[in-house]
Amino acid sequence: MRKLIPIYAILTALTLIVSASCNSSGNGDNEPTVVSANTLVSNFRLQKNDSVMTLLDSIPFTIDVNRRLIYNPDSLPKGTDITRLVASISLASSTSVGEISISGATTMKDTTYTYNASATDSIDFTGRVTLTVKAADGISTKQYLLQVNVHNLESDSLYWNKMSRRNLPGALTDPETAKAVACGGTTYCLVAENGNYTMSSTTDIATNNWNKQTVAFTFKPDVNSLTATDKALFVLDANGNLHKSTDGGINWTATGNKYSSLIAGYGDTLLAVATSESGYFTVALTDNGTETKTAAPKEFPIKGFSQAFKYNSDWGTSEMLFMVGGEMADGNYTGATWGYDGKNWASTGNRQLPKLTGITLVPYYYFQRTEHGDYDKYPVLLAIGGRTANGVISKKVYISYNNGLDWKLGDDLLQLPDYMPDFYGAQAFVSTSTLEAETRAASVWQAISPRHLPVWLTVDSPAATRAAKPVTKWDCPYIYVFGGYGNNGMVQNSIWKGVVNRLTFKPIV
Repeated sequence: MRKLIPIYAILTALTLIVSASCNSSGNGDNEPTVVSANTLVSNFRLQKNDSVMTLLDSIPFTIDVNRRLIYNPDSLPKGTDITRLVASISLASSTSVGEISISGATTMKDTTYTYNASATDSIDFTGRVTLTVKAADGISTKQYLLQVNVHNLESDSLYWNKMSRRNLPGALTDPETAKAVACGGTTYCLVAENGNYTMSSTTDIATNNWNKQTVAFTFKPDVNSLTATDKALFVLDANGNLHKSTDGGINWTATGNKYSSLIAGYGDTLLAVATSESGYFTVALTDNGTETKTAAPKEFPIKGFSQAFKYNSDWGTSEMLFMVGGEMADGNYTGATWGYDGKNWASTGNRQLPKLTGITLVPYYYFQRTEHGDYDKYPVLLAIGGRTANGVISKKVYISYNNGLDWKLGDDLLQLPDYMPDFYGAQAFVSTSTLEAETRAASVWQAISPRHLPVWLTVDSPAATRAAKPVTKWDCPYIYVFGGYGNNGMVQNSIWKGVVNRLTFKPIV
């Protein structure tokens, strides 16, 4: 006969088990200890040292756990002394130990020491510097390479590469005169040489792939008057008669208009200067042939002004067109900036450029350092070269941060190099090229604060890698300067390529 266990006996047994369990867990003295195996670095920065560099302690560093590399993505300026820097390092686990090893440095002997005990010791980063993190478990270790990057180039220098200089896209190698313009996404360059004319075109200046065609003019063109609107090319003949081409400069038709000089295109409207017995006029000629003339102010340049460019402001309702310098009707030179809003011309600004003709005007970018130690990019105007009334060619570069309202001489990093010849009357275009970073894993990482890790964490957490999407491609604007004239009055058979070095550096995400 089967015995049955009374229900009260079962309940009593369960109560005893639970009671024993509670008593065991309630006494912390018997709890097993989990020893940390954490080898992560939670933060790295350099300590303040104004004698080396202002805002040195604000330079961001990236901790790339995958590559075991700690570095500054935005390199320090060229020439920065990195031989005696103090690093501030935070380990993710308070029980971990950091060991610094230095070898091959310029000013320090090879050495290894415990960072936790010597956190204020300076480090010579010209050598190989490593940080070995040893976890509390006595087994887990991870070694990081510490790099303080310094630019080999002046970051904010306007650099003109001699190796990138090219000839103008003519049929021969000895051009007599040349002029380049942009029309509808295409750059055109008209070159006169030995009585012949070549019109070259390209949709990408960077490739140097030009479509060259011989032009059989039925008149003698004033090559330097070549101008473009959004729809057509225009040129004057030796007598000031206007001719128009809608097929890229191969075939030309007289319009019946006569001008003393052509300024620029404003949309599909041609802006020009006309003269009569009563003086000079500014002209707006629409694509359908409607002509509007306005008496030119006496300070208005009638020739020798720079290449003009259009600008869209955030607060304006229409595009503004700007040009600088030139020769006025009385024969005097001017350094004023003139703007056109689609209806009227007006002189802008108080601090003008020197009085020059043939200035090369370039809309570009430059950088200013912020209070946080990084750099902000600003749109600027650059005014390069030009010629004085005495015939002296300027080699100076001027900069304006407010669309020509105020100009100042650029610092030494913006000035033209000695190997670049003096010029006036050149044309400049800004063309963007896509640059690619070296293909590799975890190429760029944005530094962000990781979450606090508990000491009992026994594996490396992905949150501590601080990974952001790598940058592998970015757009870089290059300046291309076409031709221009030298001291001998001859056209320079060259296209120079320039860039502010910082624009070529891989951006930080």
